[in-house]
Amino acid sequence: MIVRLALRNLLRNRWRSVLTSGGVALAVAMMIWTVSFLDGWMGAMVRGSTALDSLQVQIERSDYVEEPAIYRSFEMTPQGLERLGGEAGVEAVSARVRLFGLLGDEQRSQVAQILGVDPQLEARATPVEEAVVQGRWLADEDPVEGLGEVVLGDRLARQLEAQVGDELVVFLEAADGSLGNDVFEVVGVVRTGTSIIDRQAAYVHLERARYLGALEGQVHQVVIGAADLSKAPALAQRLSPVIEELVSEQEMAVRPWQEVLPSIAELVELTGSSNAVMYLIIYLVASLGIMNTQRMSALERRREFGVLMAIGVSPRRLFWIVVLETMVLGVMGALLGVVLGASLSLYHASAGLDLSIFSPQTSFSYMGVSFDERIYTTVGWRTVVEPAVVMVVVSLLCGLWPATQSARVEIAPAISGRS
Repeated sequence: MIVRLALRNLLRNRWRSVLTSGGVALAVAMMIWTVSFLDGWMGAMVRGSTALDSLQVQIERSDYVEEPAIYRSFEMTPQGLERLGGEAGVEAVSARVRLFGLLGDEQRSQVAQILGVDPQLEARATPVEEAVVQGRWLADEDPVEGLGEVVLGDRLARQLEAQVGDELVVFLEAADGSLGNDVFEVVGVVRTGTSIIDRQAAYVHLERARYLGALEGQVHQVVIGAADLSKAPALAQRLSPVIEELVSEQEMAVRPWQEVLPSIAELVELTGSSNAVMYLIIYLVASLGIMNTQRMSALERRREFGVLMAIGVSPRRLFWIVVLETMVLGVMGALLGVVLGASLSLYHASAGLDLSIFSPQTSFSYMGVSFDERIYTTVGWRTVVEPAVVMVVVSLLCGLWPATQSARVEIAPAISGRS
């Protein structure tokens, strides 16, 4: 009887029921899509921030983290890199030598960051080869005889007015205190969207950089690509014993991207907190709509409630009738919201959201990270289910007060219309 009466009362005023459920559906759909979009935006920011420079786990000497001096290097063999690459959760590994020196020709020069890399490992670990806009990426093997090869960041190339085929000279202080110098031919230019790479980076072969910096067999950094961005801290912790075994003579630091880029990690955490505030505001607006609807319905039906109680319906049953009405509205709205929100989010996860409709720009930059004009949402079970469950709970809570007031109706005044 309780279910039958509750459904009859909802169908009695269809428009009010539809509008209330529609408000709940809109709130749930909005939450699902907004959280999916923010998760996609934050994921793109983390991937963009870590894809080229730090990756997801960075291995260095502890004193190099405090002060990146050229002589604070460590030995890492190809066998050691292969072992790291075989660890669970590791997608790619690359070793680097980082040198700072003067790069240029007789007309102009700039301070540059000379990055010695293994071309194959670096191309597998980062999208740098895909970012080449002029010329080509470094050859697999360093041409030992003749000029070395260098790939410049596009802003650095513009500052030097260097084109593919030009020759540049580098001067720097080597690890042993001597003056290192070499001549390179520009074979490519990259545009990555990461400002530090585009402004300063000059990629050369690893062995050539070692010779230039008097760092035979040494590297400054090993970077590791993780299969799961969120599990980078656990991966770093798991790799620490392996690094201690491979590099036993120095104190090493194995850091996830959250430690390497604390500003990005704090922004991600802040976004999660802002999501909670947004949840609260949207749920508050939706709950006020539900409560107002049920309160109005209860006031209009006080005489009906009085008659029901007069013919033997207990206050407890009357209470559950009103609660069930609220629950039905909440569940129907939540289910509709899940369908709408998940459908829109899944569409944008596949096709992306074209941000160019809001701005004539074709690319966007934030905190030194470049974004495409399309942002792809990230949809997970929690993103879809959590707003719906919370809204159903909110609906139940919103129905308690009108239900309590209805159960306390005094029979005679209610039937006579004096209350």
